[in-house]
Amino acid sequence: MKRIVVAALVVAGLVACSSEGEEEASADTRTVTIEHVAGSTTIEGTPERIVALGQQWVDALAEFDVTPVGYIAAGAQGDDRKLFPWQSGLAEDSQMLDSTSVDSMNATPPVEEIAALNPDLILVSGVASADPLKGLNDIAPTVFPEAATVDSWQWQIETLGNILDRQDDAAAIIAEGEAFTDGIVAEYPGLDGKTAVLAQYIVATQQAVAVVNPDDGAAQVFGSIGMSVPADLAASPDVMGGRITFSPERISDLTADLVVMLPNGGTAADLEALPGFNSLPAVAGGGLAVQDYATVVGFNLPSKASIEYSLDRIRPQLEALGS
Repeated sequence: MKRIVVAALVVAGLVACSSEGEEEASADTRTVTIEHVAGSTTIEGTPERIVALGQQWVDALAEFDVTPVGYIAAGAQGDDRKLFPWQSGLAEDSQMLDSTSVDSMNATPPVEEIAALNPDLILVSGVASADPLKGLNDIAPTVFPEAATVDSWQWQIETLGNILDRQDDAAAIIAEGEAFTDGIVAEYPGLDGKTAVLAQYIVATQQAVAVVNPDDGAAQVFGSIGMSVPADLAASPDVMGGRITFSPERISDLTADLVVMLPNGGTAADLEALPGFNSLPAVAGGGLAVQDYATVVGFNLPSKASIEYSLDRIRPQLEALGS
């Protein structure tokens, strides 16, 4: 985990008239520097108008009962407010921003909309590259993902704890989230040592895609309950960008005990029609979980709330494999 530096800005010659004034001055001059994939960002004071670009940050802010002034989350795959099911409690006064950057490849965030909100902090997650977004720093200090892979939800909570000067709350949130996955482990001890993979079958192109990077979001979630990506998939020479794309004829490559799969543009019947699909270990062992887009995103871009939602959605498969 990259170092998060918290520093107090010392103003020479500052004379306060009262202890209350001293406290206010201290609060006003507090600075936090966050290191991330695009370098580092220094934030002065405690932000009050935060824009969240990405569902992970929307979820992280919710854990602190902080409402973003503007957000991008589920895009076209969400509800009428373009939110995922576990985000239904977001306050109505949080402005839904143009989600083209989520719905279309290579699109950029709505810079003018963001600037109009007069934010004092912008949080960015789920981007392949920070380079096209560095101009956001001209609007407000911008925190990018920690690294090129998907951020861990714990890093985001810890980061917000430092930014908001609520480190104790952050520790409590992390403990609560990890207690949930520890509870899964205790309830289903047979999961330990078994394998899991997140995948989708794109009906239009007749291609399957599996997420096999051990550092990716889904692998983080599976790892928290004692499971791992199959070693042969993770080490495959066909891996590109942490994923393997293969034709229906190679569907037997999905050797994991647990397969969480999205029939993208189709239904479970499209999967069952694939040659060899019904012979997969996950199908035979009760570990096949055919799920919707929201559940798959909950695994792939994990937050405390999305992990709880998505794991609860596959309880039958966890019970079949782990009891």
